[in-house]
Formats: sequence, C-alpha cells, structure tokens
Amino acid sequence: MARTYEYWTVKDGEDIAIKLTVAYYSARKGNFSSQAADPDEYFGHCEINLESKDDTSFMTESEIASMEEWLVSEHSEYLADQDYYD
Repeated sequence: MARTYEYWTVKDGEDIAIKLTVAYYSARKGNFSSQAADPDEYFGHCEINLESKDDTSFMTESEIASMEEWLVSEHSEYLADQDYYD
C-alpha cells in the first residue's frame, strides 16, 4: 500500500500543499566502520521513488532536493512507528 504525504511550500507568495506518494522505498543502515569498502557500506543507503500529480515545475533543484530529504525523513519515521506498534 502506497503512503501519501503533504509537503507544504510557497508558490507565488501563497502556501500550497504538494501531495507526494511513495512508490518505492529502500533503506539500510551503515556500519560506520573504517574498514567499509564504500560510502554506502559506511553511511548506509537510501533510495526513494515518489510520485506526484501536483505541479512542481516552479521549484528549483535545491527545493526539490529538500522536499525529497523531508519525504525520506517522514517516511522512515512512519515505518519505524509501524514496526514499533506491530
């Protein structure tokens, strides 16, 4: 089941909500070892694919990156809550 979030941003001086749906999410924690072979092994890895029917063409690359970071944080917290309550 896909999970939908509302990301709030400003467009033309007005607050708007952009609905984001997580289509795919994968994450694994790093081991923070100095012996790690690559950065993914040290820091971990996170991959997220999102879908939105709302217009994001007015957003800069930096704003879109911030939106994706926010979504990763929100979705990982949601999954952690699900694990806790299950």
